[in-house]
Amino acid sequence: MGSQTSKVARRLPTKARPETLQNAPTESPATLKAQIQAASELKTEFIEEDGRDPHLHEHLRSIGEVAIPPTITKMRTSDAMLGIVHERKKADSKELTEGIISIDAVYSLLEERKRLNPGEVDLVSTRQRWIEKYKVDQDTLSALLKYYGTMAVMPVAADDKEDRRMGVWVSDKADWERKVREVEERNEKIEKAKKDALKDNNREKDGKENMSQEEKKLKDLFEDDL
Repeated sequence: MGSQTSKVARRLPTKARPETLQNAPTESPATLKAQIQAASELKTEFIEEDGRDPHLHEHLRSIGEVAIPPTITKMRTSDAMLGIVHERKKADSKELTEGIISIDAVYSLLEERKRLNPGEVDLVSTRQRWIEKYKVDQDTLSALLKYYGTMAVMPVAADDKEDRRMGVWVSDKADWERKVREVEERNEKIEKAKKDALKDNNREKDGKENMSQEEKKLKDLFEDDL
């Protein structure tokens, strides 16, 4: 230890060097960023102003309308190929629409069938009228009348607490009226049963009241004898 020399303590400068004061920044990063953005905006506006041509409209007017040269190949209306293309489009359109009937037309047809008398649906005049009215062919009409129908709304059932109106399938006007009459007759029976039950209940109640009065008289009679 005695042979080692002691280290000299490091001393910090007490005064700033002149070059340090000269190179000190005078602006913060925030101010520099704002200046860069402002410069960019000014540059963009300058570019836009420079790209505008105040005389563009006048130049376009001086040029005038552009003349389009006629086509080299003229279309001939009497061309056979045009007729073939037209007939093909017509055939394709016919295939798409032939035998097709809209949902509204189906509903209207079946509602009309529901209001006919028995046998009228099978008349030739009725079928022909529907074919012309709804633009449908004979096979499609026969399939609709055979496999489809519409419901008729029935009166509210007397024993239904929710007052719902049920729907039933009907074939013609007579079938519709018959099913409505069945519901009405059933409702009448239910109402009659309710009235009879109410009368029996009142009769039983009156009988109990009369019995209690007779018992009271007998009780009063025995009490008087005592």
